[in-house]
Amino acid sequence: MSSFARRRLSATVNAAALIALLAFASVVTAAPQTQPAPAGQSADEQHMRIMAVVNGQQITRQQLAQETLRRFGEPVIESMINNQLISRQCQAEGIAVTQADIDAEIQRRADKFGMSSQKYVELICSERDLSPQKLRNEIIWTELALRRLASSMTQVSDEDVQRQLESEFGPKVQVRAIALETPEQARQILVQARANPEQFSRLAIDHSVDPNSASVGGLLPPLRRNMGEPELENAAFALEVGQVSDVIELSGQYIIIKCERHYQASELQPEQQTLAMERIRDEIRESRLGDAAAQLFQQMQENTEIVNVYNNPELRQQMPGVAATINGQQITLEQVYEECLARFGRDVLQSEINRTLIMQKLQEIGESVVDADLQQEIRRAAVEYGVTQEDGSADMQKWIEYVTQGDSSKIEIYVQDEVWPTVAMKKIVARDVQVTDDDMQKGFEANFGPRVQALAIVLADQRNAQKVWDMAKKNQTEKYFGELAHQYSIEPASRAHYGEVPPIQMHGGRPLLEEEAFRLQPGEISGLIPVGQNWVILWCKGRTTPVVQDFDAVKDELYRDIMEKKMRISMAEEFDRLTQTAQVDNFLVGSSQPGQQAIRAARGQQTRRPPAGTNR
Repeated sequence: MSSFARRRLSATVNAAALIALLAFASVVTAAPQTQPAPAGQSADEQHMRIMAVVNGQQITRQQLAQETLRRFGEPVIESMINNQLISRQCQAEGIAVTQADIDAEIQRRADKFGMSSQKYVELICSERDLSPQKLRNEIIWTELALRRLASSMTQVSDEDVQRQLESEFGPKVQVRAIALETPEQARQILVQARANPEQFSRLAIDHSVDPNSASVGGLLPPLRRNMGEPELENAAFALEVGQVSDVIELSGQYIIIKCERHYQASELQPEQQTLAMERIRDEIRESRLGDAAAQLFQQMQENTEIVNVYNNPELRQQMPGVAATINGQQITLEQVYEECLARFGRDVLQSEINRTLIMQKLQEIGESVVDADLQQEIRRAAVEYGVTQEDGSADMQKWIEYVTQGDSSKIEIYVQDEVWPTVAMKKIVARDVQVTDDDMQKGFEANFGPRVQALAIVLADQRNAQKVWDMAKKNQTEKYFGELAHQYSIEPASRAHYGEVPPIQMHGGRPLLEEEAFRLQPGEISGLIPVGQNWVILWCKGRTTPVVQDFDAVKDELYRDIMEKKMRISMAEEFDRLTQTAQVDNFLVGSSQPGQQAIRAARGQQTRRPPAGTNR
């Protein structure tokens, strides 16, 4: 994404996510070994020690605790330290968060969704896999405590509210934009744009370095005031409809815009404005909570003696069983074990089960994963994501820094959790995946063939679609069709961009839409096209000219791309089959799946059972 595109995205700080200080991730770890239960243990004791059994292979509680600690130990310890810091600071400042406060906050949140507090708690706990007690006494308590501690740092002025109010409900202007890399290019394109403004969208498609807007002729969502780009906003609001701006330098790029239309400010009734201002004040306060929390933590840490034993190998030897100390008070590894299991045990156990299934299948077919396989997959992933050197080969150092976020200690986890499962599943399905000549031809047409440039209207039901189609047929102009799209389309991008959508390719997975699009001639309107549960109407603008016409020049790259995609599909199907036919007892969640062998055995017993009344 270009720097221009990134600046067009506005981010709202999620205070709850900042407070959590933890990133949830899907994990797949080394296969556990089967361990016999100690003699004399009861079945219940064995189930407490054994977390799951996968086709007869056990996963123990100790293994699960170690794996959750290895992956999440550092953020969990940090979270536990921060929670204690917050609690101590509340005590020092005489701040108390009561159960009544928590009840009121839950009710406030539930009211926003129009549901009861009980339903809200059930929904959040289900989505986040939390217990009601953890939601109330850890997450919500922490948020309320932080708000009160940071209240003096999150004040919102009337000017702040007015600026945001103008941004949301004030006038807007719709523009097309061309982003260029050098001032020389920008000056050349500016001359062409002013000489022929009606070709502005074509210039954007051909020359703009921002792919997101270029694909729709440079059209941007309506610009509003106070969005953080005053140069762009001032230039846009100064233009008349059809007028082209001067070159605007923005984040190292050079932007030219053309005004498409102006929108008047929304008129709010007094009560509507009051409600909007209250909401905006709350939203700004919430958005500032993240920065305030960071400052608070820094102050707390400066005033507290914190020793992270877990991160220091020497201290771990000196203080066995201790994870951290806060002013001499210990947080034990056992506490961290339990917290890791409580937060991540279910996810990690499921990943352990998945890993075991893959290992068992590898053993069954006589395959194994070696280091060279892992290195090859890492290089392939780096190239696929464009992390390459000048010669096009993988830049391994940059890629590893990217996937581990600069933390070299995470390399092993990356390899085990992401690279190994991918390589293993590829080995499992490799014999069944082939790329045919037909695949290659369709792939060439999809990636390098002509595409249809069209306006689109997406509608939810056939009756409404028929009504809009009738209106479009009576006035088959591009401008009128765009107005209909802006008024009736239920798809946000086509609605905001007056029907502009990315060019339609062949073999893109929507056969009815593609067939109708490629049948159309410029200026023609399609019939009603069923796409999923919706209906689409197209107005054809024309076709693009293929950039690549030599099949041999791209066939090797095309083969690799198609093979990878077919591999991914086959891997997903095979993994689904493995999970559906396995015999899995998950004692942590209390679920049991009989597995194919058990089902066959049960059916065999039923088949052999003598008829009623027969002597045995």
